[in-house]
Amino acid sequence: MKLRYSLFIASFILLSLTACSSDEDPLFQDKYTSEDLIQLHGVDQKNWRIEAYYDNYNQKVLSAKNACFVDDIYVFQKGTKTVQVVPGEISCSEVEPENEITTASYEFYEQEGLIFISISKASLVNGVIKNNFFSLQLVELSNSKMIFASGEKGNYEVAIVFSAS
Repeated sequence: MKLRYSLFIASFILLSLTACSSDEDPLFQDKYTSEDLIQLHGVDQKNWRIEAYYDNYNQKVLSAKNACFVDDIYVFQKGTKTVQVVPGEISCSEVEPENEITTASYEFYEQEGLIFISISKASLVNGVIKNNFFSLQLVELSNSKMIFASGEKGNYEVAIVFSAS
């Protein structure tokens, strides 16, 4: 019995030591190259539609603002980091959709192999400018789908899932 208990404790300690991640582990494992940007913007330009905007991707909890994001089209163009946003019919604030301005851009850090998107939705409500701004890291990319998210790999929190349109 004592031997079994000792083996259990030793196994638990070994498992605990190997399960911990070091502070030097990168937050996301995927690294992107300039060739990967072709999947982002195509040969000249590529349209993407937001499939879902999550407050918690792992638990599939959609953001309260999901509806106003999924009807916009994001146009990524070769040679520019600015993303053209074609607004949809649903506003994220109490104004008409045509009175809301959405801007987006991306930044590619070639040495680190990282890509970030920054999105801002601004509107004038009762004489006050309301602005919702956030930036997320690209964590998955294919020709038909891309995910920008925050959090650790496999444990994404805020996330935007794009589908090629």
